Amino acid sequence: MSKAEQLKDFLLGNIIKRQKDIDFDESLINSGLVDSFGLLEMVTYIEDTFGVRVEDYEILDAEADTINLIVELIESAENE
Repeated sequence: MSKAEQLKDFLLGNIIKRQKDIDFDESLINSGLVDSFGLLEMVTYIEDTFGVRVEDYEILDAEADTINLIVELIESAENE
């Protein structure tokens, strides 16, 4: 399973419970699907699952507002 699919499954199972599916390029934060508490939970999941350190402000600063953009941020952190 790809990082994008893993992150999507986590989001739908734990944070975005009112939807059955989301697109990999769908806005998460600006649309209100993920709030500040959800963002913190997602960051913890990313760190635990992918073994990289990503701060919530990094997601916001990089405007990583979609699953695909967050995966790019994760992969960038893996290469550091």
